[in-house]
Amino acid sequence: MTAIKNLVFCGFFLLAGAFEAQAESGQSLSSYPASFFADARPNTAADMISRLPGFSLDTGTANTARGFGGTAGNILVDGSRPTAKTDDLNTILQRIPASEVTRIDVIRGGAPGIDMQGQSVVANIVRRSDAPGQIIVTGRSMLIEDGEWVPSGSVDYRGQHGVLRYEAALARTASIWDDSPGFGYRRITLPGGAPQRDEARRLGIMQLGWSAHGEVIAPLLGGEWSNNLTLQTTDYTSSQLYAGYGGSRFDSITRKRNGEFGSHWQKTLGEFNLETLILQRLGGETDVNTSAKPGDSAIFLGNKNSGESIARATLRYAVSPRLNLETGAEGAYNFLNGRSSYADNGAAIALPNTNVAVDEKRGEIFANSSWKITPDFSLESGARLEYSVIAESGDTNRRRDFLYVKPRLLLAWTPDSLTQLRLRAERVVGQLNMADFVASSSLSTYGVAAGNADLRPDQRWQFEANLERHFGDKGALVLSVLHEDITDLEDYIPVGGGLDAPGNIPRTVNDKFTLSGTMPLDWLGLKNGLLKPAFYWYESRLNDPVTGMPRRISAQHDRNLTAEISQDLDAWNSTWVFGASPSFSNEVWRIAQISMVTIHNPYTYAYWTWHPTASLSIKFEADNIIPYRFEQELVNYAGPRNSAPLSSIQDVVSRTRPRWFVELRKAF
Repeated sequence: MTAIKNLVFCGFFLLAGAFEAQAESGQSLSSYPASFFADARPNTAADMISRLPGFSLDTGTANTARGFGGTAGNILVDGSRPTAKTDDLNTILQRIPASEVTRIDVIRGGAPGIDMQGQSVVANIVRRSDAPGQIIVTGRSMLIEDGEWVPSGSVDYRGQHGVLRYEAALARTASIWDDSPGFGYRRITLPGGAPQRDEARRLGIMQLGWSAHGEVIAPLLGGEWSNNLTLQTTDYTSSQLYAGYGGSRFDSITRKRNGEFGSHWQKTLGEFNLETLILQRLGGETDVNTSAKPGDSAIFLGNKNSGESIARATLRYAVSPRLNLETGAEGAYNFLNGRSSYADNGAAIALPNTNVAVDEKRGEIFANSSWKITPDFSLESGARLEYSVIAESGDTNRRRDFLYVKPRLLLAWTPDSLTQLRLRAERVVGQLNMADFVASSSLSTYGVAAGNADLRPDQRWQFEANLERHFGDKGALVLSVLHEDITDLEDYIPVGGGLDAPGNIPRTVNDKFTLSGTMPLDWLGLKNGLLKPAFYWYESRLNDPVTGMPRRISAQHDRNLTAEISQDLDAWNSTWVFGASPSFSNEVWRIAQISMVTIHNPYTYAYWTWHPTASLSIKFEADNIIPYRFEQELVNYAGPRNSAPLSSIQDVVSRTRPRWFVELRKAF
């Protein structure tokens, strides 16, 4: 690992030096007008974001963590974060037509007057105020295994009437949530016995649903007031079938229903800017997990209803062009009611925490400053004080209080127009996933797990260094090193009765090394060509709660290496893209099982987008072109791994399937 890192460091600086003569940009605030993206003929703001030199989209944790502050991604729209959580950033970006975008500003290391949302780098999409109304119709069809075509599509309407701006969208959604299904084999080895092999098949690749969205923006009390409503449904299934031992199968069905309303108001008064928002989310989820084999059958049923209410206000004051101050407060109320049951051969089996009601009341106050110390140095500093009360009832009745101080410092040094070094120190406090308070299951792998009402949020001291170097009009490389000292990391721990559950590990160390960016390939003869590397290496260490021996964090990939090449073909009004990601693996340690998932062979994809006219585009796409091998190994013990003997090793290998797409998009 050290040798690889040293090699990458050397390559980074050699490449930066080689292109220095072409460098033109790389300021703390860089503006990219619509003309910058013209060669790529983008359809949406998402297409434009993907072309920003050295910028990596971070969608944040808004859809998985509670609260508003601290969960943001690194995208602003007209200077503000979208007032949405269920409606994720990718979807929001895909709804903004490229024709509405005047420019995109990338702010690195902070700048006075810019709300960085706790990010080191943000992109601000600036839209036209006079954009004409239009209707956009998109149709998409996907060919998956066994010749099945899966249609999806959307209709988007955007318009303006006087001072009112509005948009509406209705979509049939179809997305891939698991691309491992395919045909293969299962090999089971019992202690002292010869391996036995049978046929295996995995089914269930699609997540299907509907979504509806509407937004209205209007002036109010001298400011701008926006209101948005989003409704979503998603259903997805999976199955695993085995031919041996008399035949067995495992089926899972998940149905989700979500609704969200957000309201945002902002006004500038001289040197002051006031921003307020409210957000309401409601959701429901039903899970059915079954297993069937000769002489045995089991069923696990789960139902969860949840909600989140947020109110937030922020006041900003421009002391001078070089110094901005910010203060505010946020209040939130969250709840989850969960019920689950488990039966084996028709007999009910008691599990801990199958009937749980959890609610959280949380308040936060914060203060931040953004200071341009000199033309070369800028400093962002601040702190948040968070107090919360979590109460549980049902199978467990208790109340717990938490108080955390979360300081943050970000120092940016821009020695020249091509280079920036960013140093960040921050205490980050995670948020509990309330679903972990309720029992869960995966009958095809670990079986059933208890809920844990004694969870604490993890606390992380993060120390990060980023070195960014620009070259040419479109080139940039970013080198990043992150070190985390983690207290109360959430992993799996024994909870008694031979079961495990999500629990806290006292101390963990985690390191992440990243190399990413955008490299023009014209110098290699590929006109308008780009290479986009995104390389991540992870190293972590904790003491296993069962054996006490060192290991890495459960489910953490050892690496994530992706490279993408694209080229704009002016003569054909089109763009082609090819990407590949090599193999990786991850392990999960439970009380009586170690599971490992390995992806063999590279994952590859390609697509070609053609624009016959300015308002029409046709896209052909192929995913998993060279079908990779998916392997899942389960090492099972008769009891806790530190004391019980090995009971079996199950190794399932399947050859996955390629997928083909065609998409038509027309603007009226």
